[in-house]
Amino acid sequence: MSLSHTTQQQQQQLALWAPFLLLHLAGPDNITAYSLEDTVLAGRQVLTVAVQIVGAAYVLYKQIYSSTAGAGSAGDALMCVSVVLFIVGVAKYVERALAMRQADLGNMRSSSKKSKLERRRFFSDVRELGNEHALLVAHDLLYITKGAFVDHLDDGHPLDREAVRSGIFRHGWKEMLKVVDMELSLMYDILYTKAAVVHTWFGYGIRALSPVISVTMLLLFWLHGKDQQRRADVFITYILMASTVFLDIRWLLRAVVSTWTYVFLIDRPCCWLHHRLPARWRVLRRFVLSLDPCRLLVKEPTWYRMWSGTIGQYNLLHECTHNTTSMFSSLVKKVASDDHWMEYEYHYSRGIHISEVIKEKLFDCIWKYMKIAYPAVPEKEGKMKGASCSASVEGVRELEEALDFLPEFQESILILHIATDVFYLCAESDQNAASSKQLVKAIKTLSDYMVFLVAVRPGMLPGLKLRSLYEATQFALEKIWSDKISSCNSTRTRERCLANILRAMEEEEGETVVKNSNSWRRGYRTRNWKPDFISKLYDSSIILSDGIKLAELMLRWLRTGYRDFRIPHTKSEKRFKQMFPELMKIMQYKMYNYPTDDKMRKLLECFFAEWVRLLINASVKCTRDSHAKQLSRGGELTSVIWILVEHAGIFRVDRGRFVA
Repeated sequence: MSLSHTTQQQQQQLALWAPFLLLHLAGPDNITAYSLEDTVLAGRQVLTVAVQIVGAAYVLYKQIYSSTAGAGSAGDALMCVSVVLFIVGVAKYVERALAMRQADLGNMRSSSKKSKLERRRFFSDVRELGNEHALLVAHDLLYITKGAFVDHLDDGHPLDREAVRSGIFRHGWKEMLKVVDMELSLMYDILYTKAAVVHTWFGYGIRALSPVISVTMLLLFWLHGKDQQRRADVFITYILMASTVFLDIRWLLRAVVSTWTYVFLIDRPCCWLHHRLPARWRVLRRFVLSLDPCRLLVKEPTWYRMWSGTIGQYNLLHECTHNTTSMFSSLVKKVASDDHWMEYEYHYSRGIHISEVIKEKLFDCIWKYMKIAYPAVPEKEGKMKGASCSASVEGVRELEEALDFLPEFQESILILHIATDVFYLCAESDQNAASSKQLVKAIKTLSDYMVFLVAVRPGMLPGLKLRSLYEATQFALEKIWSDKISSCNSTRTRERCLANILRAMEEEEGETVVKNSNSWRRGYRTRNWKPDFISKLYDSSIILSDGIKLAELMLRWLRTGYRDFRIPHTKSEKRFKQMFPELMKIMQYKMYNYPTDDKMRKLLECFFAEWVRLLINASVKCTRDSHAKQLSRGGELTSVIWILVEHAGIFRVDRGRFVA
């Protein structure tokens, strides 16, 4: 940077631009990191921050050192304001670095052990929980979500658990789901914005001072002589100053009306705040929000904090029998990586918004599971349990015992997905009732969503990222379809034709001879036992073979009288009882004299319950880092369910008193 051949006016202009450089590097208040990795690498940015601050300081130093009395009082005043704005720029830049450092999950865990939690009661007297009130309740219960992300829960939190149960849980899952949505959005603020440092006395001071300084600088520059300056430089300077004034005012108003500010002031020891602040703050918030032009499109100011409700869809049989890629999707595939293309294609292009009917069925079933896993306990016993440092571990163990989780997770999803599709296609004539059709749609939605996680977002599932497992299964399906497509009758759908081909292959004896019962199959950690019967389909794919076996078992139960039906005692069926306990419960029902519609509905309910069980398993066993990363991309259904389960585990769910 050379200042030796510049005029006095140009040097002053450079001195004005130096603070703007720091303000630009500091970034907006609503973005500090674009991914979780940015916060992990925050420590490495210390040197970069120092070098850039020193560079801007050097420009100011040269201007002050070379300034003369001939600059005039306006020039001196402008220089003084430049120095003050430089200090604000340094403060904001350092503030951004501190926000990224505090957003690191490791640092957050350390600080959470030292911090003292405040006692608030936003959850009391809840009749109908609106979004605004739900956001305040979320601040009260945020320690649960934060503790879940950092794997640390403060058992000494002063909240009355019985009061929370009677205030929120008595309304069932709908109100709790709204609070969980808000908590996840607040967690996003902590991880990816400056919320952790803005809402402190230091942060409020900077935001109150910044507009005053930027407006003063704009006025002084307007009054200052510009004869020796280029018109383009003057124009650029005006743009920088005007945009800085606008943004400073925006960030100030945003901070003032934020619920983070309300909670910050409520937690202060000044007693008068607790009596005078709430009503005045709400009036101010309503007034400022009414100025937001976005209110013309969206009436609810907290809409952006709610999860979108969109889930991806991926169906193996459909992928193998159809080529439905659009022209635009093909173009995206050529310029983007496979991971980005699959994310676009199966989430943004083919993803669906969960309907209210499916949402009701899904969370009713989840809430039923929560009542089984986390029944309410007497207050004394609950306190003793909460005092233990292993309370969260005990909660996970309770859930595992209640739902019979197994570690072979992606394999279970793929087997049940094949069984679900084949059963649906082969028993379609039995699904005439309207209620059955709605249940089938809910089952299909969950099934395709779980396979979407396997294929596109394996990081959101527990265990290893075994993409090779799903790829091998799809490859086997595609090969079978290409070999047998000529035998398909045009009057049948492609998926049903493929389902019948798979069923026929499962009946034919295969060519593989297993000499050793401990022989190993690639990609299958638990498959070291010899099956009772090796079919042609087993030769192609173990997962396809197991999926067809499970579907056949369900079809036989549906179409055979109970007196004539006998559960085959083979290794596969014994394994199914371990892998899919909810689905295999259907074998216990004596419905031989019931109408087919009733049997069909009962079987579909068991299918749905099994998919919900796997969804809960995926939610609670996914890594915390994966949940945190997905927050930056709009969130995920599994993250919402995970935090809902965390709340149920802490506050418990009374089976008789609280309705779903």
